[in-house]
Amino acid sequence: MKKVLSFIMILAILFCSVSPVLAADEYSFDLQYTGNLVKNVEKDAVVLLTGVGGTLHTSVQIKVEITGPATPKILATDTTGVEHDIAQTGIWGPISGFAVQGDFVNRTPIKATFVEEGNYTIKLSLIDLANGNAVITSKTFDIQVYEDRLLDNNVVDNTLENAVDNNMVEELPKTGTSIWEYVAYIAVLTIVLWAFGAYLNKRKFA
Repeated sequence: MKKVLSFIMILAILFCSVSPVLAADEYSFDLQYTGNLVKNVEKDAVVLLTGVGGTLHTSVQIKVEITGPATPKILATDTTGVEHDIAQTGIWGPISGFAVQGDFVNRTPIKATFVEEGNYTIKLSLIDLANGNAVITSKTFDIQVYEDRLLDNNVVDNTLENAVDNNMVEELPKTGTSIWEYVAYIAVLTIVLWAFGAYLNKRKFA
């Protein structure tokens, strides 16, 4: 009996370790622009938050953390027409948060200006306000800002893969459970049934 309980405990730990991995894979960040980032030159970009079979979170925000030679200006406009410098505020999204779930791509334009050249690091995190600001997923990006335009864009043409979020949902979220969650559940159930059958056979012939 002790062996059965120990095996069940191991399976429970395995299942709990699988769930966070699946949750992290459900959401991802991306930012797309063409050309190079140049000091004191405003750069237009499109920022995205993508969900693929995402688990429902009723109140989330994007946390923005930037390190580098100076604090840049990153302007984004919300659905009411109000402009926000998310590099200064450190967040994107309404104070009460917004909901995410299912399959969707949230897009918003931004305008970024870096007042100093050099290397910058931007970390973007999707946080769950309803769960003590727990991090659902995050990604860190290294960015190079150049001194001037005396650079051949045909040689160096960076497309930065970052992301921020907006509240304009281009593709409506789909409800339901992710297919990967079903796969995980079925796998765990199969292991449990196999282990229980092996245990019964062992007792039968003991």
